[in-house]
Amino acid sequence: MDVPSGGAQHYILMLMPRLLREIEELGLPHIIRTSGFSEREVTTLYFEFVSIKRVLPSNPDRIAPEIWEHLLYCVQVMSAMVSAASLDDLVQAREQAVQKFLPHARRAIEAEYRDQCREGTVDLRLAGMLRDEASPEHSRDLCMEAIRLEREQRLESVRTLSTSSLGNHSAHIVEAAKAWVVRENADPPEDFSVMDLVIRLLDLLKLVLAIEGDNSARAEIPADFSVDKIVLGIGNALYRKELGLQSSMVKFPHP
Repeated sequence: MDVPSGGAQHYILMLMPRLLREIEELGLPHIIRTSGFSEREVTTLYFEFVSIKRVLPSNPDRIAPEIWEHLLYCVQVMSAMVSAASLDDLVQAREQAVQKFLPHARRAIEAEYRDQCREGTVDLRLAGMLRDEASPEHSRDLCMEAIRLEREQRLESVRTLSTSSLGNHSAHIVEAAKAWVVRENADPPEDFSVMDLVIRLLDLLKLVLAIEGDNSARAEIPADFSVDKIVLGIGNALYRKELGLQSSMVKFPHP
């Protein structure tokens, strides 16, 4: 087995304790009912994961190559447990996210359309989106167009994101993400979903870091928007495929 990439190693070391907390919050009885593992398997695996976490060094360079295979197995199994236990929530959350974002999406596209009208460069596709009836498919298209417009606005902001105040694992993940979005933007993919998510999370991280630097505003940061959760969300988007993880249901913030 190949050793995970540098950023993925830092992500694994951040993700393991978070997955353990998520399993504890869901509860072992719920995991047993939903994961397909027996009670003995879940209990044994859980305590094995806890034991590994206690002795794991924080520096990935101190972890022997042969150990990474077992660590990867641990996060794959824990991710599968959490995903199975949270599958119903995922379906509901996706639909809620579309509906929640829809008013903002329509406003963003209307603003862009008005700007184009003033400049005399109207995009007929945008005009069509604003006229079409609100079907589920149309709602998703409207959201995706708004995301495209936001992508263009956020990318420059992301380039100036500083990682100087982040911990070692977080800084490595964020710097890798910044470099990745620049490369992806230079040669745009057919599917922008991962790129959009990473850009939005990086932009959210920049905002949260700025607010954390203001003592008077720090209390206004929602609990779900902690720096660690945002960085874990970035790592999940970047490294899930490389590490063979299921779509993780760790409660990352939705930017």
